Formats: sequence, structure tokens, C-alpha cells
Amino acid sequence: MRPWVANLIGLVLGFTIGGEAVYIWYSARPTPSSPPVPAPAVVLPTPVPAIPAKPKPAQVADAVPPLSVTPAPVELPRFVPPSPSAPGSLPTIIYPDTPPEGGSHKPGSAMAGTGFFVTSDGLLLTAAHVVTDCKATRIASKFVRPMNVRLLATDTKRDVALLQAEHVTPPATLPIGRPAAPGGRLFVLGYPANGGPLVPTETWGTLENAHLQPAPADFVDPQRLIWAAAPAVAHGFSGGPMLDPRNGAVVGIVRGMVDSARLHAERAAIPPHGMVIGPGSSTLAALLDQEGADDDAIAVSGDGALDAARRATVHVLCLY
Repeated sequence: MRPWVANLIGLVLGFTIGGEAVYIWYSARPTPSSPPVPAPAVVLPTPVPAIPAKPKPAQVADAVPPLSVTPAPVELPRFVPPSPSAPGSLPTIIYPDTPPEGGSHKPGSAMAGTGFFVTSDGLLLTAAHVVTDCKATRIASKFVRPMNVRLLATDTKRDVALLQAEHVTPPATLPIGRPAAPGGRLFVLGYPANGGPLVPTETWGTLENAHLQPAPADFVDPQRLIWAAAPAVAHGFSGGPMLDPRNGAVVGIVRGMVDSARLHAERAAIPPHGMVIGPGSSTLAALLDQEGADDDAIAVSGDGALDAARRATVHVLCLY
């Protein structure tokens, strides 16, 4: 064999053996693991934060529990003006209902009117017809818890009554006095059926005494008798204060409504309807003096007088 052939065969064998060795070596190496395919991300719904429930407003405990019964308001008596033949006489009182048989109301029934504090020791004024024949008399307001009161004195002719509320500090007291002028506006408070049981209804009236002149003093003197145009006054205002805001004094209380058509015919300045009548300051003061009561209320004027009237005025409940 020629030498170059042996060399060629040696080269071929060498390449073959070397290639197999390289393949064996490479195959023996650990196969690198493929990087894991990331799992698809699971998109969870974004949790919605729970909205805390709106706290209910705290129940403010009423300082005054509600009245246990819903009374009917006391109906205002009506007054018929005197005839021209008797110019000095006072109006005739006509009550809206005839008295029940036996002169008594049905047991368990109730009627309601209005009253107001006049002294710091708990004396109140109201109309006598509000507290007549009551088995028990109670008062209440936004500022005064419901409580029983005693009837101290009455003037049935002039329709005024004095009550005593014991162990209570009045939220306000109202002074008694004459009007600041012959005319002007009066602030009137009461508890009609369409109003609240613990907050008095407010309205305004106009003093009309001067428009009745000339006439006897008993008829037109505002200290003895108040005439006011107050169309909004209705049943339930009985015993409510008529206050002159110019001096802060109660010049009278609501007693009844007036059928003023005849008066209007004789005195054109008098409204033909909406007239209210009530005892004046001298009548109220006389009952207080009779009982030895000291009217210690301090007079204020303007808005202060109106606020005092709101606080001093109470719902009067007569239980039969």
C-alpha cells in the first residue's frame, strides 16, 4: 500500500472517531431545562370597598315626652256686639256648643287650650273656659315636660284663670302691661288643632280699640278689654297671650272671636271678620293681686320679647 493512501485512511478514521467523541460528550451533558412558560395571569375583579352604612342620626331623646292623648282644641266662644240701643253694654258671649247633659263632659275626653308663665315660681294664666270642670289639668311644651297643674283662682265673668305648676323652673315669664300705643301689631300664640302639640303656633293681630271710639271706657279701654284683628286665630288659641313687642308686655289674652259685621257697619274701620276679643292687662293683674302673686317677669322688647313669649307659652290640657 502506498504511503499516501495510508495517511488518507488515517485522516478519515481520525475525523470519524473525533466526531463521535464530540457527539458522545455533547449528548452526555444535561439538557438545559426550558424556561417555564408563565401561566396566564388571572385577573381578579377589583374588590369594591364596602361603603359603610350611613349612621342613622342619633335619636335625640325628647326632653318632653309627647302628650298621652290627642285633645280637641277648646272652641272659642263668640261674641255678639251690643245693639245700638245699648251702646254701653259689652258683647254677649255665645259659646259654640251647648253644655252636655248633666253639665259634665264625657269621662276620658279632653280639651286643650293655651296658657303662659307669669312668675318664676310657676304661676300661669289662661282662659277660665279652658280649665272649667277639669278632672285634671296638664301642661306641656318643647321646654316643659308634661305635668299636672293646680287651679288656684278663676274669674269666670272675665274668663281668666290662674294655674300653679309646682317644682318647675319656667323657661321664661311674661310681664303684664298696657299697650305701648293706642294701635299697632300684637304677637299672638296658641295651640290650634292644625299646629304642633309642643310648639305654639304664631300669628299677628292689630290692636283695634281706637277704632271703636267714642264709647264707654269698659268697652274700649285696652287695659280692660282688648279688641284685635287677628284672622288666623282659631280654636285652641283660648288663653294664649297677646303681646305688644314694643314693650314686651302681655296686654291681654285670647278669649273668643267676635261677630263683627254689625260693628263694621257702624265703624267702617273695624274689619267685618277676623276680630278677637279678650280681657286686658288690668283684669289679668287684678287676679294676680287677688292671689298675692308677684309678677316678677322682666320686660324686654323686640325679638327678645318674641323669644320669651315662645318659651313661656304652653299647651294646656283639660282631662274630664
